[in-house]
Amino acid sequence: MYSQFIKELIDLPDVLIQKVRKEEEHWIFELSLPEQCPLCPVCLKRTIKMTCKKKQWMHGYAQRIGIFWIELPVERRRCGTCGMTFSTSYPAISPRSVATDAFQQWVAQSCIGTSIQAVARMLKLPYTTVERWFYIHAPSFLSNDIQPKAVCVDEFAFRKGHDYGVAVMDAETGEVYAIETGKNEEAIGRALAHVSRSVQFVVSDLTPAMKKSIQGVCPEATHVVDYFHVIQLFTDALERCRKYVDKWGYKRENVRYVCRLLSQCPEKLMEEERQIVREWCKESDDLKSVYRSFQHFRYVSKSKDEQQAKRRLEAWMHRYSFCPCSVVRAIAKSLVKRTDEIISCMLSPYSNGKMEGTNNKIKLIKRRGYGYRNIQRFALRVRLETATIL
Repeated sequence: MYSQFIKELIDLPDVLIQKVRKEEEHWIFELSLPEQCPLCPVCLKRTIKMTCKKKQWMHGYAQRIGIFWIELPVERRRCGTCGMTFSTSYPAISPRSVATDAFQQWVAQSCIGTSIQAVARMLKLPYTTVERWFYIHAPSFLSNDIQPKAVCVDEFAFRKGHDYGVAVMDAETGEVYAIETGKNEEAIGRALAHVSRSVQFVVSDLTPAMKKSIQGVCPEATHVVDYFHVIQLFTDALERCRKYVDKWGYKRENVRYVCRLLSQCPEKLMEEERQIVREWCKESDDLKSVYRSFQHFRYVSKSKDEQQAKRRLEAWMHRYSFCPCSVVRAIAKSLVKRTDEIISCMLSPYSNGKMEGTNNKIKLIKRRGYGYRNIQRFALRVRLETATIL
């Protein structure tokens, strides 16, 4: 029974276990193959053994004994017909590697859900070795059958003002499918090409490059503008008005208090706070226009069906397209060109909320050393951390 357990632990085809020995802190299993005569890979004739050396590979890990090794003879043979010389090799064992393929795959799978550094410390292996094995074998753990129904597309910055990337994520499961360098139309198209076959809804921001890329790569998909980015137009305008009026100081507590009162829904404010907002609006006509248009758009976004949303949105645009405030006119002008996407935004259950969280996660992982040059490895790491591995 003991020998049978060892045989299952080794799990190599056609090997014979000779003995087990311990050298310093390592357990080594001496293995051998039945007598055989490898044929020449060139002329397929019989060969002659020249030399024989034994080589060791890391093959497994046990809780109490740590990493255990296997030892197999590696013969140098020569063909008597063509004079070709070669070294023998074994299936699933690379002659130039320090570990077997089975051990490398186990190490790569152990890195999922934890950091590479933690696995390297547990196994007492160099970090660069574990990292190399992870990026070699980790793609085999992911499913190649990518068929998402709805995806989120958004850009993020590796270094603001310098290096940017585009990420594509499943809107339902949160799995990251692709990350590409750049934020132009070509980069967005490359990222969407991974999911263009099955996607039905694409959620993005209001940039023209997003719209053109979605129409070019996914012409049959419904483009949904993210509600967060639409609301951000109004909140940014309120912030500019606040800075322009400059009546509430620069202390962080005061600024946060003012921003909360201006961006919060009036129904969630107390009567005293609503009165303060009314007084602020009386002091600045621009602030009053932006605040009113913001609350009116919130009313539009609560539409129950497509007809109601279209009717309310047209009324909103008719009212604010010729507003005296230039900021409100600019917002109305940008929304007029995206009427269909704005209506889809109000009625669609999808948003870029998960993507915004992924951006924060991307920044966190980047601080661990995954920079611009390692973007493909970085994309794989993010996808593995967000995917469900079966």
